[in-house]
This record gives sequence, structure tokens and C-alpha cells, in this order.
Amino acid sequence: MTYPAQWTLNRLLFKSPVIWWRMGLGPLLWRRMLLLTTWGRKSRLPRHTMLSYTLHEGKAFLISGWGARTDWYQNIAADPQTAVQLGRNPYSAIARRVVNVEEFATVMRILLRTGGDSHFRPWLKSLDIEYDLDDLVAKRDRIYLIALDPNDQQGPPAMVSDLTWLWAVILAGMVIVGLLMQRFVL
Repeated sequence: MTYPAQWTLNRLLFKSPVIWWRMGLGPLLWRRMLLLTTWGRKSRLPRHTMLSYTLHEGKAFLISGWGARTDWYQNIAADPQTAVQLGRNPYSAIARRVVNVEEFATVMRILLRTGGDSHFRPWLKSLDIEYDLDDLVAKRDRIYLIALDPNDQQGPPAMVSDLTWLWAVILAGMVIVGLLMQRFVL
């Protein structure tokens, strides 16, 4: 699998859940995705990314699909303090790469049991890893599994739903289109 080039439709599709969150749809997305806020490694500005996650014992785990090349991974490598949003309750967390074999195997066992997200199987195949716990553990150096350990340190600010006003614009646009269609079609 190749990393989507900047300013391509594929890259914009990967970013669209952040816009949905800003439009107030976060509570609908949280069962599948969390919103991770990191400090930009160069800008020191908050950077937001929606990611699939796995929960184990109240802790979220993420996989960096493109390893160390992803912006969010490079940001946590520079500063591991993050803000995590699952639903309406943001919390601070320290991000760390999982290196403990038992912890890695436990999370992978959960992913194998649940099937992961829609990209999990093809992604493993692209890394030449079988959909099998033994192969996953043996080739764990290819997988960037990140744990988000909750803490009470102040991290980057959580994202707010600042685009909810778009729903009024969308509704008004639909009403106008409906009125125009009614006037000119009938």
C-alpha cells in the first residue's frame, strides 16, 4: 500500500472524518474512530487525526498504517503528549510504541478476533504478514502499534465542533433547491 500523495482525492478522503467531527458528528464516529490531537513537530500547533482504534483494559491502541512516515507518528515521536477524544470525553495521554511482546500479542489477538477495520487484511498482506497471530508476533517490527496511556498532564487542546453551523447552510440550500425545482419543474 502506498502513502497517499498530498492534495490528492485519496488523501482528502482520509482527512474527511476530521471535518465530520468538526460538524458535530463525533458522537456517531467514536465507536469506530478516535480523534487524536498531537503537537506539530515543526509548527508546535495542534494537529488532528481520526484513526481506527482497539480498546483493551480501558486503553486505546492505534496502528500507524504507513509506519514512521505518517505525520501523526512523527509528531508523537517528537512529543508523545496527546489529547484523545472518544465521543464527548477528551483525555490526555502519552503515546508510546508497544514493544512488549505480551502486550503486542494481546492487542493483535483482539484485532484478529474482531477483524480490525476494512483495511487490516490487505494492509497485512502488503507487509507480507499472514492473518495469523504467530506471524504477526514474529514480524512485529514491521507494525507500529501505539498505546495511548492516559495521564493527567496538559496536552494539546481537544478539538471542538466548530462547523455545526454548516447544517443550517445545508438545510437552507436544500430548501432553496426544493423551491426552485417546485417552481420550474411543475
